[in-house]
Amino acid sequence: MRTRSRVAGIILFLPFAALLVLFGMVPVVMALLTSFQPTRENPDGGFQNYVDVVTDFRFLPAALNVLTFLAIYLPAMLIIVTIMAMLLDAYKSKFNASLRLAFIVPSAISGSVAVLVWYFMLEPTLSPFRGALNAMGITQASQIWSPGNLAWIFALMAFATGAGNWIVIQYGSLQSIDDELLEAARIDGANALQLAVRIKLPLIRKYLVYMAVLTFAAGVQVFVEPQLISAGVYEGLATDWALNQVGYSFAFTNNDFAGAAALSFVLFVVCLLAALYLIFGTDFFERREEE
Repeated sequence: MRTRSRVAGIILFLPFAALLVLFGMVPVVMALLTSFQPTRENPDGGFQNYVDVVTDFRFLPAALNVLTFLAIYLPAMLIIVTIMAMLLDAYKSKFNASLRLAFIVPSAISGSVAVLVWYFMLEPTLSPFRGALNAMGITQASQIWSPGNLAWIFALMAFATGAGNWIVIQYGSLQSIDDELLEAARIDGANALQLAVRIKLPLIRKYLVYMAVLTFAAGVQVFVEPQLISAGVYEGLATDWALNQVGYSFAFTNNDFAGAAALSFVLFVVCLLAALYLIFGTDFFERREEE
């Protein structure tokens, strides 16, 4: 029976392992090898490609833009998603399933469609909220679509398309908490807020860490929103606004695939280090010292 279980486990794991190798490990290795190849600006190749990328005039502004975006997007995702999931779990009603569906529906909108939807929503002359925007003194598109507002706009777009899925996922994590534990806390006098903060939140911490890792990785690699705004809505408004756009420019404007690979590998290392810090810094795997 034990042998059969092991064989079944291996069989179930093999498809994932194959996909991980083909579309995870192989691209990383290819990017690393490509990043050291010679370029037109650096015929010798090597580590100088990384120096050229980091010292490029577009790198620092793009990095600051991404950091600003993350400073808005990441806390909003973690805090609002957690609160909404807690409320959905605490106040059960016959509309609970409908609410979960309502949260998921916006996530079905792809990044390109979301850009068009939010352009329509924020354009003062087209928006259904035109009256509210005009009441705030916003009557022209330039008052919203300006470089100083882009981080907030892109964070709003990303939040609207990603929060719903995570609310439902965190709601599912709350369902794993033993009802007897919650009932015991209620008998001891815990109110709804105390249940949420002292019982539920610590028990779903690893799910929140998982969300933080994936949300951070997605935020660092923001690309669709600024690229489409710059290319299809307001030409040049967000050119090379994000690091992924800079990598795109290296590859397809400068014909510098080694530089693009170097920048991609830098982003990979940043995401990997952040993930390792969150995972091991928060005891994600619940390691315990043996007594």
